[in-house]
Amino acid sequence: MKKNRSVAIALLLAFSVTLITPAASASAFSLSDLTSQTTNSDSSSGSNLLNILLGLLLGNTLGKVFNTNSVDSSAGITSSLGKILGGSSSVQSSSGQKIVDTAQKYMGVPYVWGAETPSGWDCSGFTRYVMNENGISLPRTAAEQFAVGTPVDRNNLQPGDLVFFTTYKPGASHVGFYMGGGKFIHASSVAKQVTISSLDEQYYTDHYIGARRYTK
Repeated sequence: MKKNRSVAIALLLAFSVTLITPAASASAFSLSDLTSQTTNSDSSSGSNLLNILLGLLLGNTLGKVFNTNSVDSSAGITSSLGKILGGSSSVQSSSGQKIVDTAQKYMGVPYVWGAETPSGWDCSGFTRYVMNENGISLPRTAAEQFAVGTPVDRNNLQPGDLVFFTTYKPGASHVGFYMGGGKFIHASSVAKQVTISSLDEQYYTDHYIGARRYTK
């Protein structure tokens, strides 16, 4: 290995000389003497040789870095990539907040039973529409939405999770987006529009039945 490295360095130095030596003296140490190529192919051969030599030297240098402590180096690279790309929790937080931001655009839109458009919608029509805008497909009704997704404990709620309540009938019959801080945004038949309420309000505390997460 030491011998190969020495040869590579020697060739690189020799090639460097041919680049910086004036034409008059280049004949005394020509690149053609090393490559046995014709005069017309000197430029192309020199470029190829330079690439090879630089590759050898770079490979040797990187080999020293990674071979010093391969486990620690790999862990360091993985950690760095993790910081750049973001861990699962940061991805969840980012996508969940984006869902909440989308939902807030529709504050004040009228509550309309059975509707699901920005001109008016009911609770599950609202959640379905907003989720679809964020690339997540949900079934139509609150009960159907409650049946899919990942169950989430109330103490572990994150922005973007759906919170469900039993209201006019047994099972999930009302739904909204958890925003953080104990608040959720929903299309409310009582407020007759998209509004923000608190999970700590007595009515919602009494009728809360669970939450679901649909983001990764």
